[in-house]
Amino acid sequence: MHAFEIAPPGCRIISLCNAGSYENFRSKTKSRLRQVVHEHGSMEELGACFSRAERQTAVQIGLIKLQKQGGDPQTEFEGFYLFDEEEPQANGLLPYNAVRDLVNRYVEAVRIYSEYLTVAVRLTAIMEGCFQSDMATLLTPADYNAKRNEFKKQLQKSGWMYLFRKLNLEKYATKGLKEDINRFVETQYQVPFTMRNIYRMLEIVLATSTQRMDKAILEVFDRITAHHHENRLNLEGWKTNGHYLVGYKFILPYMCYKDQRFYKGQDKIQTSYGGNWDLVEDLVKALCYISGDDYEAMGDLRSWISHPYKVITDKRVYFRFTIENWQGQAAKAEELYQQGVAYRLLHLEPVYGQWFDWAYFRVKAFKKGSMHFEFKDKDAWARFNQRIARLKGYSLFEGKPQTAYQKRQAGYTAPRR
Repeated sequence: MHAFEIAPPGCRIISLCNAGSYENFRSKTKSRLRQVVHEHGSMEELGACFSRAERQTAVQIGLIKLQKQGGDPQTEFEGFYLFDEEEPQANGLLPYNAVRDLVNRYVEAVRIYSEYLTVAVRLTAIMEGCFQSDMATLLTPADYNAKRNEFKKQLQKSGWMYLFRKLNLEKYATKGLKEDINRFVETQYQVPFTMRNIYRMLEIVLATSTQRMDKAILEVFDRITAHHHENRLNLEGWKTNGHYLVGYKFILPYMCYKDQRFYKGQDKIQTSYGGNWDLVEDLVKALCYISGDDYEAMGDLRSWISHPYKVITDKRVYFRFTIENWQGQAAKAEELYQQGVAYRLLHLEPVYGQWFDWAYFRVKAFKKGSMHFEFKDKDAWARFNQRIARLKGYSLFEGKPQTAYQKRQAGYTAPRR
């Protein structure tokens, strides 16, 4: 039972003849409320919000959000475009604007779909009780608003995803940002899909990049140090992993397949899904952010392992499964040659038990499912730990030879060559 009772607008409950009449009225009110929420808003179960209050109660709370119904469809999309500032023109023509184009398409799609629903309602009225057809879309007038609103929600969600792909946010999008974007896309339909709101959202993403990267760095630190051999979290641990700072060499579990029934005797690394893959990618993105390097020039670890042929430029790594055919390594190399782009070719298929270079690390995978990582650049390792020390409030880490006592305190293990 919820903590609210809502009567229809303009109604006041003064008196009822009997319990039966009251229950009947309440049932109709709830039915009407559900219909209104379905057509013009959303409902969220908040649970027992006051279970820990000073005066506790176990009552379940529900939050209903209603959107004011639009007026004239001809004026529904007023304010979706920016007209405050005069845009630069060339020969009397406006330059192409991807955001304006996306909003144009959204507005026109909603208008076309509204016409489609109107025709579906008319078709339903003609066919009702007489004809049946799997080819026809049937719709009652009562469901018109709900269908139209649902279409707008789906359209806006896909529009935001298109915008993120268009801006290539993957280059610096950590796991936390991806989760924030997904939550944002799920709720964005409540905010008008206007040019102003789109620009505002992008400003927020860019303005909070430092905070998001710091959050990613702390998450990486917590996950790596959680696998110290004396951890109290009942996790698999190794002496190689530090517990105070990230060691020059560290180990992560859940990176490769542990079940060798289908790959018995094969040396090629079989990557797992889930596990600590997002953690490793966030670590590299954070190092790129600290060092000012281009993440795309590194290439992701999963592709580096699964593709034996690589075409490497200063800006990007192109991964290929074969040398020949139209999408092979040779074809990509020829394309870059024609464009005058410098590149180098690499044929490398990493296998279990052997070191290989990737991004800032030397990496080695084991069939038990773990991977060993070793920093190639001591300066990058020192800068990363300095950032952690500042965020955690530790004494500033110094990237210099340390005493045996300092190494023990930091959980440092010297790399084995």
